[in-house]
This record gives sequence, C-alpha cells and structure tokens, in this order.
Amino acid sequence: MENTFFQDAAGKPFMPIGLQVHNSSTGSNMIKKAIQAVKAYGGNCLEAPVYWCCVEPKQDRYDMELVKGIVDEARSAGLHLILLWFGTSKNGHPNYVPEYIKLQPQTYRLALGPDKAPVPSLSVHCRATLERDKKAFVKFMEFLKAYDGEERTVLAVQIENEMGYANTDRDYSCLADRDYEKPVPEALKDVELPDSGKESIPADSAVSPWKKQFGRHSHEAFSAWHHALYINEIAEAGKGIYRIPMITNVMVGEQSYEEPGLCYNAGAAVGRVLDIWKAGAPDLDLLGPDIYNQNRREYVRICEAYAREDNPLFIPESPVRGEANAMNALLAAADYGAVGICAFGAESALDEEGKLMEDCRDMALTMRILSSMTPLLIRYRNTGRVHAFAEEEFETSHYLKLPEYHVVAKYLRHEKMYFGYTTDTGSEEGRKKAQVRGRALLVQTGPCEFYLGGAGVALDFYKRPAPGDEDCFSHLSSRQSGQLNFLSVEEGHFDGETWVTELMRNGDETNFSQYVLDGQLLRIRLNPDTGMDVEDK
Repeated sequence: MENTFFQDAAGKPFMPIGLQVHNSSTGSNMIKKAIQAVKAYGGNCLEAPVYWCCVEPKQDRYDMELVKGIVDEARSAGLHLILLWFGTSKNGHPNYVPEYIKLQPQTYRLALGPDKAPVPSLSVHCRATLERDKKAFVKFMEFLKAYDGEERTVLAVQIENEMGYANTDRDYSCLADRDYEKPVPEALKDVELPDSGKESIPADSAVSPWKKQFGRHSHEAFSAWHHALYINEIAEAGKGIYRIPMITNVMVGEQSYEEPGLCYNAGAAVGRVLDIWKAGAPDLDLLGPDIYNQNRREYVRICEAYAREDNPLFIPESPVRGEANAMNALLAAADYGAVGICAFGAESALDEEGKLMEDCRDMALTMRILSSMTPLLIRYRNTGRVHAFAEEEFETSHYLKLPEYHVVAKYLRHEKMYFGYTTDTGSEEGRKKAQVRGRALLVQTGPCEFYLGGAGVALDFYKRPAPGDEDCFSHLSSRQSGQLNFLSVEEGHFDGETWVTELMRNGDETNFSQYVLDGQLLRIRLNPDTGMDVEDK
C-alpha cells in the first residue's frame, strides 16, 4: 500500500519527517532557529501554529500577515509546512481565541463541570463559538488557497490542538444536559465500547440513552460525539474553499489509567472512541496521536490503535530528544506504516550557538535515517517488506526470518569488527558513533535486493535451504561466506526516487557483515546462486 496521503505540488507522494515549533513561536525570530533545527535533523517539514487571535485581532477584521510570513519562511528554507489552526482549542484551552471571545462568556460559553463551575474549555454545544471559529477558519483557507494553492508548501492543516475538555468528563451546562437526554444518534447505534458495564443497567431504569448504550463510558462517548461534530463542521467548511488534507491531533488516553478529564481531555479522539469520531467527523482525513510515552509496549499499543484502514498512522508530536523515542519511531514506520513522524519543540534541540544538543542526537539520527529512506517507505508501506531493528536494553542481536533468507542483526556497540576506511572509529567522535544504540530499517525491494539504512547495526544474510536440498547443513555453512553471498554492496543516497552510488563496498568492507555505523544507506544485492548446485565433474 503506497503512502499517498500527503502530496507535494506535483501530486507526488510525500512523507513528512520533521519538527514542531513551540506553541508561541510563529511570527517570532524563533522560527529561524526552528528551521535550523529541522535541517540539523535532516527533516523536510515544519509544523507551526496559526493563531485565531492573530488572524482575527478584532471581530470581523482579518489579518493574514502571520500566515504569509510562515509560508515565506518555509519556502525560502526549502521545507514543507503543516499548519496548526489554534482556534477554539489549544490542548483543550482557549489560549489563542480572540479577546472578544474571552470577554463575552455569556455569549461564547465555557463548559461547566459537575459542580456547575466553569472549566478552562469552551463548550462545543455553544453554536455562537462554532460559527465564529468556522468563519475565521474559512478566511484563513481562502488566503491559503490564493497564496499557496499552486506551490503547495502547506501539506495539510491541523484543526484545533488536542481538543477536549479539561478538568471534567463532559459539559454539565444546561445546553449540554439537554443534548445528553436526547437519543443516541443513528450513526452510533452499532458502536460498542469495551468494559462499559452497560449490561448491569436495568432496561427500565430512567437513565440517559447515552448511559444505556455506553454504560460507564457514557460521558466520554457523549463528549467525543459532540467534539467530532464541532470539528467536522469546521473541516467541511474549509474543504469547501480549499481541498487539502485536514487532520487533528490527539492527547491520547492510552498512557495512564484512561479516565477522561483527569488523564486526558474528555471528548478527545482516544483509541476507545475512535469509531465515534470517525462517524462524527467524516471530513477529517486523519486522527493523529501525540505519543510522548516512551515505553515500547505502550508506544506499540498506541500505534496499533490508530493504524487503521480508515486512519493511516501519522504522529504529529513526539519527544524531540530521548533514545527510546528514537527507537520507537522506526517501529512506527516499519510495523505500522506511518505516513509521517514529527517531534515537538524544534527550538529546544539547539544550544545558544545553534549546535545540536547532546541529548537530541539520537532522535536526530533516527530522523536522518527515515528521511534518507522516504522513497522506499512511501513505496513499500504496509507491504510486509519493511523491517525495523531497534536495540532493546540488554539485547545484543536480533533475528529476522524472511521467506528466502535468515537475517541476523548484530548491535555493534557489543561487537568488535572491522569497518574498513568508510567510518572513523579511532577519534573521540568516531568512538561515540561506535557506541550508538543500534537501529536500522531494512527494505526488501526484490528477490535478492535490499536497502539497509541505520546506525550501529551489522547484518548477516543466510540463504535458507530449499525444501529439496539434500544436504541443508553444507548449503548453510557455505553461505556464511560474505564473498559468496553478495553481488554488490553500494553505499549511497536517493536523489528523488533515483539511487545514486557514492561508494562501492565490494572490498574488505564486505569480508564480514554488511554494516551501517552512523546513518549510512546501503543497497545490498545478494547472490541468488552460491554455486552449491554446480555439478562437480
């Protein structure tokens, strides 16, 4: 399944690998530092917010200089953009709404908690707020189409940011209470939520229809449905002006004990209510989880929840630093077909001199690996031909079984081996490279052709004996010779979709395993015939 979700101006598939700026950096000098960080990470995309309060500084007065400025900055740097519409919600809060919205709470209503006290979130049951947000968003989309419709610097627009209610499980206002007593929409009649306990509710009990269908999750289901309707109406209006992918990001629930309003924003598109969001927001193209949990099992659990046939996996936010996230990102690309991966806090990746922070090197290395392999990741997404090696604690090697080959990965910080002249391992900087936690992607592009990109990993390929082989052992032992195993090993890069060879590694470098030490990319062409079947006369 080719990754065609994001496209460039020519309509070609594009995989965004990049960084997101801090919340308030758009329109400031910090953008230049953020762009510098994206370049240092080897990325191709910058995520940056657009603030409703700047687009509409006074009611019905619109100003697009902020949008123009960020598009110009990205173009001049040769980067693509994903713009984040900070409208009604920024992490559930109205941080960037215009002042006239904040100054008229009697018109633009806040959600109420169970004690009827306001919480720091605007109610999605308030029609007046929705109409104002939608109107401003349409103006923004009109400008974006006129200014960028041809060049397509902007790949997609994110509507709102981690939408949902803070500090409550639903809105308890009179408006919301009336909606809560209405029948559950027909679109949700077949939706079941796990562990709802609804079977314990007597059929004749006088409870809300939402309670009868969703049990203990009734408030979350109700909030999810109305947040989905709210954001979908904005998306629908925007697409009526300019058809570009529209997405939203999610403060995921799969990271704690999963209680809305406490662990995450109530109504957010967490895994448990994805079906509700998909029913309520058909004009949203994608729901992307912000994954900050670096525990591998939890990371995988989140990827599994969001990587669906109707929802390609895109990670709009993740840690900009950290060894664990650097490993996990490769799993997202290989095992879950991620269509893009970004990290949050671009400016924090560089020191005052503009150099990469030491604790950001791991994530930067992973992003360079992903960027170098994007033509392959686009083409071979979800085909079963992309494999990740990500060194876990105490792990020294990893076995991969392919239909025609045994593949053994050795993690090189635990190995002493010869690297030839391709990489300096004698200097202090070289020794650092040799101690990196091993990570790599292997893509099989033909029966005997592979691409290996990564760091701190060496692979051995052993051709598996055919079922009819009489002497399996001799076949296998012979094939352990590196010089018999390959036709060529090339180090190089992609220019667009064209492979460019920089170094032919058919010499001493192939006497042992096929290795990548510090982000190299190899094309490995294995020998389909090692001479074992040649008749001895």
